[in-house]
Amino acid sequence: MSDIIFDFWACQRPLTRKWGSGQVFLRLSERFGRPDCAFGKTDNIPDGVFYVDYSNGFDWASLPFEDNTFQFGYWDPLYDHLYKKEGQEIWRVCQRMAILHTHIWPRAWLKGAIREGMVAITMGPMKQIRCLQVFRKGAV
Repeated sequence: MSDIIFDFWACQRPLTRKWGSGQVFLRLSERFGRPDCAFGKTDNIPDGVFYVDYSNGFDWASLPFEDNTFQFGYWDPLYDHLYKKEGQEIWRVCQRMAILHTHIWPRAWLKGAIREGMVAITMGPMKQIRCLQVFRKGAV
């Protein structure tokens, strides 16, 4: 048997000014623990959660943080491409990371990664199913 947590969440579509991740952050926090950093600021990231975004002067491809600065990072990037370089840089500064994306990220892209969970997420009819992928580092 696998130690990987598998699930499926049917979440309501967020009714926000711009596209956000709806109930995902809350459910992520309940199931895997609350992230201490969000990479990208969407409407549904709670106030008080530190966020790293272009809007507050950060570039995901070159972050000014030490290795493993954050215990648990949440990243909901755009879906226009994979953002491999950016994801690898975010992984460098996190001990655990949850990625919400339409593609499954290979562990080989994330040095020392152990896949902790995979959750299929839908937000209603005619919406792409996304996968919440949770990774942790084997030794920090």
